[in-house]
This record gives sequence, C-alpha cells and structure tokens, in this order.
Amino acid sequence: MIEVEIDGKKVEVAEGSMLMDAASQLGIYIPHFCYHRKLSIAANCRMCLVEVEKAPKPLPACATPVAKGMIARTQSAYAKQAQRSVMEFLLINHPLDCPICDQGGECQLQDLAVGYGGSSSRYAEPKRVVFHKSMGPLISAEEMTRCIHCTRCVRFGIEVAGAMELGMVNRSEHAEILSFVGQSVDSELSGNMIDLCPVGALTSKPFRYEARTWELSRRKSISPHDSFGSNLIVQVKNNQVMRVLPLENEEVNECWLSDRDRFSYEGLNAPDRVLRPMVKQGGQWREVDWTVALEYVAQALTSVKSEKGAEAIGALASPTSTVEELYLLAKLMRGLGSDNIDFRLRQSDFTNSQAAGVPWLGLKIADINKLDSVLLVGSFLRKDQPLLSARVRAATKRGCKVSVLHAVDDDLLMPVANKLITRPSAWVQALSEIAVAIAQSRNERAPIDGVEAGDSAKAIAASLLLGERRAILLGSAAIQHPQASQLHAWAHWIARATGAAFGVLTEGANTVGGHLVDAKPAGAGLNARQMIEQPRSAYLLWNLEPDYDTANPAATARALQAADTVIAFSAYRNGALDYADVILPITPFTETAGSFVSCEGRMQSFNGTVRPAGEARPGWKVLRV
Repeated sequence: MIEVEIDGKKVEVAEGSMLMDAASQLGIYIPHFCYHRKLSIAANCRMCLVEVEKAPKPLPACATPVAKGMIARTQSAYAKQAQRSVMEFLLINHPLDCPICDQGGECQLQDLAVGYGGSSSRYAEPKRVVFHKSMGPLISAEEMTRCIHCTRCVRFGIEVAGAMELGMVNRSEHAEILSFVGQSVDSELSGNMIDLCPVGALTSKPFRYEARTWELSRRKSISPHDSFGSNLIVQVKNNQVMRVLPLENEEVNECWLSDRDRFSYEGLNAPDRVLRPMVKQGGQWREVDWTVALEYVAQALTSVKSEKGAEAIGALASPTSTVEELYLLAKLMRGLGSDNIDFRLRQSDFTNSQAAGVPWLGLKIADINKLDSVLLVGSFLRKDQPLLSARVRAATKRGCKVSVLHAVDDDLLMPVANKLITRPSAWVQALSEIAVAIAQSRNERAPIDGVEAGDSAKAIAASLLLGERRAILLGSAAIQHPQASQLHAWAHWIARATGAAFGVLTEGANTVGGHLVDAKPAGAGLNARQMIEQPRSAYLLWNLEPDYDTANPAATARALQAADTVIAFSAYRNGALDYADVILPITPFTETAGSFVSCEGRMQSFNGTVRPAGEARPGWKVLRV
C-alpha cells in the first residue's frame, strides 16, 4: 500500500492505483469526461488536470499513478485554472444546442460548464460542423458536432461488448467518431454507448424528443427477458413508460444493460394489447366485463371436471411469470384436483427431471469474472445471456480459457481456446470423449468403455484442468436437446471430476422460481410434453405464445385446436385469437408487482411502474379471485 495526500487528506491505496482512484476513496470529486471506472484509461479529455507537488505541469488524475509521499491538490488556483482552460477549449466547437438536446438536464458537459466554464469565449472563429451519421434504429448520431472525442463509446465496444462498432478517424479538429462503412451499431449491448456518452452526441433514437429528464419519474424494476436478473430504472411520464436505464448493481449487471432490456418497452402498448376480457361466442370475439368472463371460465372448468375428470385439465405457464403467479396457478390446479402443470415449455427430455433437482448457475454471477476455465455446452452465449457473456469475456482478459461444444461456430465476441463443433446428435458422444480424456490424463479408469477421445476432446479436457476456478455450463440448446438428461449426466460427471462448478443457463426470468414453488407435475401429473402429446380437454395458458414458446409449436397448435376449452391469460392477442375460447387480459411486468429468482438463485422483488392499461389486471389478482 502507498500513502498519498490529496487536498490535505491522507489515504492508503494499492500500488498502481491512479490519483483519480485515491481521490474517489477520499470522496473528493475531480471533474472528468473520458474517465470511466469500467473502461481503460484514455486521458484524452484533460479535464481532470490537478496540481501535483514537484511536477512541472498539471497532471491528469486519471492517468497519474500514485507514488510514495505524493502530494496533490485538486482545488488550488493552479488546478482550477487548468480545468477552466480545458473547459474553454472543449466549448470552442460545441454547439449551443442545450434547449433542443435530449441530453439536456443530465449532460455532464452542461453540469461542468456551469462550474468551470466562463460567461464568454475568447474564440470567435466559426464552429466546425460534423455531418450526421446513420448508426441504425437504436442510436441517434445526428448531432455528432456535439462530440468531445472522449472515446468512451469506442472503448466500450472493444473492451466490454467485444465488437469494435465505432472508431475515431482523422485527428485534431478533423477527428470524427464513425461506424464502419455500410454497417449499423447493433451488438447486444450497444445501447450502453448512449449512457456512456457525456454529451448529447449519442442519444436514444426511440426516446428522441419524447420528454425532458426532469419530467420523468424513476422507478426500480427487474428485467423479465432472461434469467440474469438485470436491475432496471423505468422512467415514466403520464402513466407511460418512456425509457429504461440500468440500475447499478455490481453483483448482477454492474452498470450495463442489454439492448432487449433497454428498448423492449416500445412493445408494451402494441396494437394487439388486450385491454378487456374477450369471449368467443358463435365463432365471433366479443368484449365482456370481468364478471362475465370469470363466470364463463368457472363454468367451463367445472363442466370439464365433472364430465371427464380433473386430469383432463392442463396448465402451461411461461417461465417469465413471477413467483407469485406460478405459485397461485399451481395452487389453483391442485385445488381443481389436477397435477398437470408445467412451465418447462421448450424441454423435450424429462427422463431425469425429478432427480436433477433445481437447475441453477452453480456459482455467483460476480464470480464468473474470476474463472480460469469454462466449458459452454449448447449455448450461443452473447444472444442467450448478453451480460453473462460480457462477464465471461472479462474473465478471458484475465486468462480464462473458454471451450465450446456446439452445433454452430458462432462468433461469441471473445477469445475461444477450444471448439468442438459437431451435430447435436453427437453431443453426448463428445462429452463422453471429454470425460474419457480427463480420466486418462489422471491415469484413472475411464467412466465408459469403447470410447476413444479425439484431439478436440483432449484439448478441452486439458483446459478444464487448468487453474483453480472452473465451470461447466449447459446452455439453452442443451436444455432443449432430445437427450438432455444424458448431457446433464455427463456434464455433471466432468464437473465433479475436475472440481468445476456445474451450472445451467436457464432461459426464463423465473425458471428457478418455478422449480422452487413446485409449478410442475408430481406423481401422476403430466409434464409439458405429455400434455401436448396426450391432448387435454381444457388448457390454461399463462402468459405464453405457443407458436414461439413451446418445443413443438405444430403439435401444440393441434392439441389446442382439438381442446374443448382454452383459456388464455395474456397481455396480447398474438395467436390466441385462433385457438382460445376466452382471453383474460393480464398485465406485463411494468404494471404488476412480483418476484423473479435469477439463475444464481437471487430473489428480487419489484413493484409496478405504471397503472394497468384499460381493464387489464395483474396476474396474481386474477388468480387470487
């Protein structure tokens, strides 16, 4: 540890730390633009110049390593003058767009100009103009004249997202931030560039000119789009979601957000939103009130139960449903006398489902960055779990060896040490080869006879024996595999043999929660696949789209068409008009309260951020009736 003094206060910091880090520990704010604690140091804005004793000139705090006995001053006249000079320089070409700029009210340059800018400028030359650029449907770059060349967006793409989508060309006053010719900015994490931009050069295109930041109410929520459990800030105006931003949580999403979490709010009030209960009568859909709709549902279920028995009723629920909704749905079904309930809609192999226990990540999300070796089985990680992929990529920068077993040679945007690309039907064989290679490397008896490990299997086995922190992760393609139980068994054996954590990259936001509240069949109950292959007379569909959410959409459609009664609980009409007999409008996640249990087993609760639209009701209220 090294002791330094800043503004008369002493602090001990680790060797190699920068003055900015030491000042942060003391709670001393140093103005800056290009510095960001999650990105590399660029030191190109020079706003953080401070006075360092015995230094011949002011030094950038973000790029000045601490030294024993160092004395720095951030508030001296010398430091203040340097900072004011830099601000004057930055404002030479910056347009006076504040009244029309979307960044107004939350602009870092605007804030620091108040504290460090002058009331007039010594420069009278015409300001430079940068022509607008098209970067795709999500990021607006139409006012790049505002850019101060901090390069945060460039560094984020290279260092965090793994995709160099932006770069700086030319130099001096001719420098510009550009995307590659003919390409848009569309990586899974591209929206974070909007948050990182300290000025109004990069803004949200869907949010453009929609509202001022001081008009928005800020409410916390949890992402429903994957099992990562990203923390959100939902910004609301006039009972309408206007924007979604990340809520910083170092143990989960840090300060980042995936694009689907950030921009999916645009679909909340889509034209096919259901605002009143609907009942099909004589082949025609008719809107009714809740009393009529609930009486219809009660009579239909009672009729099926009395004529064909409770086992003729089945419930299929989405794994994005809340803990409370799944618990109440399971309670309703068992109250009817049926154990036919399941949320594992895309799973086709249930051979070992009872013995497998609750599928979860096997380690804390925050520990992924510390892994020395990881094997991904059947996962296109950057699409399935974008932020988890970013953590694995961060681990590779520390030396983590990533191995992949998959059917497609996807670009994971990270260094991959070993690849075993083969058809899905050969995955069980591939895992058995890896297991044999591990046993052979330890001079132990092979777990199976007659299997010879190939070169790729041997390379993966060798990488799994490196370091102390290892993980075997099964992705969505492995979960949906026809031989999922065998893949699970072999991956678990490899994990035990290597001392690795064994985890499952669950799909829905609440897959773990569904297991915990037992929203699945027990005893003689039918699972999701059996309910489709052995059609029921009545189905309750909770928050799902059969055409997209099930393992066999065609078979599901046939089963629903043949059923006597189909009750759809949904926020949207989607395909329900074709197969349902009644649609009960339940609210999306922004209009209800509930809890999700993430893939690491973290339970996170949230409240509704806006009032329900129309006559839609939170799902738990409908079930409680």
